[in-house]
Amino acid sequence: MTVRTNINTSHLVRLGLIGLFCGGFALACLYDGFVRYPNQRIRAEAFDEFKEEHSELDPKDIVDNWKEYAVEQGWPANDRGKPRTNYEINGQFVMATALAPVGLFFLTQLLLNRGRWIEAHDMTLTSSRGQQFELSQIIELNKKKWDKKGIATIKYESDGRKRKLVLDDCNYQRDTTNAILRHIETNIDHAKIVGGKPEPPLKNKPPEGDHSQCNDHA
Repeated sequence: MTVRTNINTSHLVRLGLIGLFCGGFALACLYDGFVRYPNQRIRAEAFDEFKEEHSELDPKDIVDNWKEYAVEQGWPANDRGKPRTNYEINGQFVMATALAPVGLFFLTQLLLNRGRWIEAHDMTLTSSRGQQFELSQIIELNKKKWDKKGIATIKYESDGRKRKLVLDDCNYQRDTTNAILRHIETNIDHAKIVGGKPEPPLKNKPPEGDHSQCNDHA
């Protein structure tokens, strides 16, 4: 029996959207901190000075005259408001500093996760990360998070060291991930299964060598 589960496209999309949102927001904060807020402060302070210089005019006339002056300066006529403070400007840099690493992390995860897969072939498990071991090397199958989160952790021994492989039916294709889990449970001592009971067998077992759901072997 050979079953391969590939990384779920929706998981990659999720990583990309979060990364782009955080990265885009960080760039917007930098733009506000370097350009928009300082320029707004210049215009707002100029308007305050303009009001003082033309205090003898009616408020409506001051606004009308300001609009003409703003147009001459190439400024938005109605974009005044209170001058942005140093606190507000520096706050944009703080937010950018916080969001940029988050966006970079998720975009990096997107690149690292593209093309990932896990394959069960008879009595061997293999992953795109170079892991390969026999089912007999498994010392524990932890299903504590399986029912609620679809996560099962496989612990195995290789070259005298304990290692692990995580099955996640949210990040990987669900049907094939579940099929791999059942295949493992069928071929190991159930005493090694902790945190949950073995899954019931599939009613319709996939034919051997069937990769109909796993075409991306990159």
